[in-house]
Amino acid sequence: MSAGHRTAKATVRIGNSLAEIDRVVLWVEAFGAEKGLPQTVVNDLNLCLDEILNNTISYGYSDHGHHDIVVNVWLAEDMLIAEVQDDGVPFDPRRETPTDLSSRVRDRKLGGLGIRFVKALMDEIDYARVGKYNLLTLKKKIPDVV
Repeated sequence: MSAGHRTAKATVRIGNSLAEIDRVVLWVEAFGAEKGLPQTVVNDLNLCLDEILNNTISYGYSDHGHHDIVVNVWLAEDMLIAEVQDDGVPFDPRRETPTDLSSRVRDRKLGGLGIRFVKALMDEIDYARVGKYNLLTLKKKIPDVV
């Protein structure tokens, strides 16, 4: 990919229903195929988006009303960038308390491993609270294909 290569953002808007996550997976797959991205990069992003969206939908809203979640994806330089915007409770995954992996699985507190996977799979994670919105940005370096 050339150093100055930029593409327009691709955007999908979903509701706060776990069933909507499948739409995002298919959408990211189509974006990756259109742009000729390595399948490993697409898979990593889909795993991370699944985790982030699942957490947002499951824990981000105190009411049972409809909420929109917007996912943008684009390429910049040698990075695949995804941005998730939601109006859920403020949550910065970068500040999430690390899961204690020294205890037995059976004795551990539930949760926390998904965010650990996101941090391991992505090259950069940025977060901002903008007005009433969480804005999470995930960046994955696209390896040079030889």
